[in-house]
Order: sequence, then C-alpha cells, then structure tokens
Amino acid sequence: MAAQGAEPPPPFELRAEGSFPLQYTESVSGASRQHNATAAPYLGMIATARLQPDLSASIFANGGHSPLGSFSDNDNTFLSFGGNLVRQWGAFRAGLSIEHTQYFDDVFAEKTNRANDVNIFASYAWQPNPDLRIRPSATVAVRLDDALMVQRYSYGGRIDIERRLSGPWWLVVSPRIRYSDYVGSDAGRRDLRMAIVAGLKYTINESLGIRMLAGYDNRASNMASRNSDKFTVGVSLDFDIDFARPLWPAGR
Repeated sequence: MAAQGAEPPPPFELRAEGSFPLQYTESVSGASRQHNATAAPYLGMIATARLQPDLSASIFANGGHSPLGSFSDNDNTFLSFGGNLVRQWGAFRAGLSIEHTQYFDDVFAEKTNRANDVNIFASYAWQPNPDLRIRPSATVAVRLDDALMVQRYSYGGRIDIERRLSGPWWLVVSPRIRYSDYVGSDAGRRDLRMAIVAGLKYTINESLGIRMLAGYDNRASNMASRNSDKFTVGVSLDFDIDFARPLWPAGR
C-alpha cells in the first residue's frame, strides 16, 4: 500500500461523476411556501491534464439537478461547461475556474437564465487519522451576463467534515456561508446565506456510495422580498469513476 501511495499521479485523467437522488425541498419566502420533490439526476465529466507535478488543467461539463446537499441558487435543472487551472502544495490547493451555465425551469423545460462565473478558490485537506477528514475551503466569485457585464460578487467559505462511525458508515457535516454583493440591475442588493448539511454516508467501494442528508439554508437580504428559508431531506446514490485507473488495484 505504501508503494502504491508513492506512485505519481497519471499525466491524464478522465472521470465521470454523478448522483441519483430522491429529495424533498420546502422553500419559504415572504408569504410564499413551495414544496418540491425530485428524482432528477446529476451527471458530469471531467478531463484533467497534469502540466507539472503540482499543476493541472481541466475541462468539464455537467448538468441535471444539483446534487443532494449542494449550495445551489435554485431547485431547478441546469447545463454547465467550463475549465480550471489548479496548483497544489501538498494538502493545500488553489486555482481559477471559468464556467458557463444555463438554467431551466423544472426538468429541462423553459430556459430561465444564463450565467458566466469566474471563481478563485482554495482548500486544505486535513486528515489527522484514517477515520477523520476535514476540508476547509474558500471561494471568491464574479458572475457576468452574456454581454460580460458584472451581475454580482460573491465571497464564500465552507468546511466539509467526515468522521467514520463504523466500517463503511461515515458521519458527514458541512456548514457553509456566502455573502453576495449585486450590481447592475440589482445594484444595492446584499445577501448573506448561511447553511448546514448533515447526515450519513455509506461507502460501497472507492467509486460508489450512498448519502442520506438533511439541510437548512437561510438567505437574509436587505431586500425583504429576497429573504428565504429552505429545508431539504433526501437520499442519493453517488458515483465517481476514474477511467485512468482500474476500479480494483491489482491483487486485491
């Protein structure tokens, strides 16, 4: 195992990831209350080239419904593509990504919005022992419209915590915060979103797992009509397959 861990990463990686959820969401804003149940999946492909041992570039495409427990802007479906450049220093990594997204009402019905996001991000993977994983991360983002006019600036942070309970069972907790400063047609609007997601994860193998999560998301805005609370609960079957290496190591 030590020898295998010392192997350098491959110069090219091709990964597929996805989630097949069953989730229920209740959103409350002002005098409005909405209920939504969905089983729409999330699917994505990522191709990564290693330019240097500590520098990589990727292109990606994904779409569907945001994965269970994600920090999304809405509960509808989307299609997205883009790329990133990431540098790594041991457990610390930082990078830049550019992404174009089209949002749809319901399950790929009427197109509701388009957005272009430029993100600067950083994270640190801390694993003090095999049964505990902690990853704090931060993001600064700029959203532009199709004319490349700035719509908002966002500053966010989150901590993803996984603690093994027994065998393949893990406790997962993820508190998040994001502050958004709007310009253009929404100039003057300020939003503060705070959320927490928690639950259980069952690891079937290194590429397949099941999550059972519940989450609460609060948005406080200086525009009262934008205040909202969202409650989510659900279960999902998730996969993450790396086509550049076999699912099971030789001799396993």
